[in-house]
Amino acid sequence: MLATNHSSLHQCLADIRAKAKELRESFGAEAPARALEWAATKVETVLLSEADRVVYLPEAARISGYCEGHLARLVRRGQIPDMRRPGSRGRIKVCVADLPTKLGRKHTPPADVHDLASRLGIRG
Repeated sequence: MLATNHSSLHQCLADIRAKAKELRESFGAEAPARALEWAATKVETVLLSEADRVVYLPEAARISGYCEGHLARLVRRGQIPDMRRPGSRGRIKVCVADLPTKLGRKHTPPADVHDLASRLGIRG
């Protein structure tokens, strides 16, 4: 779920809340409006708790859609905060909220290499 665009999720939650307001004000439908607001709040709570989670690179790669090597480079460059203790040389840990989100399909290096080779007419 987090691999999708965060801003579109927040826009969706705003739309749900707007619909609840419309139901309440235009139709006097208090119960359906409260149900929509409750559902939006539950989804928002899950999104926020998920964003605070600290994960290792393999899971970060799965969530973001970027490969582990790229995320490790971003951590080394300081573009993603490293959540390890200062001076630690253990496995890299990052906060889910700090991860970039790759649009489209996940990166598959072997498929990319084979695709490029076939376009260049290289076999074997």
